[in-house]
Formats: sequence, C-alpha cells, structure tokens
Amino acid sequence: MGVGLADVAAEYVRLHRVERQSLQIRSVNRVELTVIQNLWADRVGKARLDIRSAPEVVMRAIERSKRGHELFGRVREAPELVVYELKTLT
Repeated sequence: MGVGLADVAAEYVRLHRVERQSLQIRSVNRVELTVIQNLWADRVGKARLDIRSAPEVVMRAIERSKRGHELFGRVREAPELVVYELKTLT
C-alpha cells in the first residue's frame, strides 16, 4: 500500500506544529496545502499540482478517505473556511 495524501498531511502537521492551533489544516492556507500535495506527489511519483488545484485535492483527500477520517476531525466550518485538526500525535 502506498503513502496516502492524508498520511503526508498528518506528518506535515506533526513536523511543523508549534502550538495547538498548528495541529490544524485550514482550507484557506493554500500555500501550506500545496506544499503538502507536492511532498506527497514526490513520494509516490505523481504530478505536482499548483496553488490553484492542490489545496482542493488535499482537503478532498482528508474529507473522503478512510485514513483522512482516522487522522483528522472537522472542528470548524464556515462558508469560506473548513478546519481539520489532527486527532492524535501517536
């Protein structure tokens, strides 16, 4: 089984956490989401996406995959913002 995009997102959040809020992935952080998608793409040999499409791909992977549901929980939703928080650091 390959590395899933949700797994790379969780790893990125763990490595870059500074405080509780940094355990979150926010749909408005387009640069961060693009970095996550590009890290995943490099690992699995897929195409890198740009800042226009990568953020939606990452958020969709968290929202729709079993692993995304295991790793993240939705903590906030507004018309222009969705926030997922890493459930555990183990």
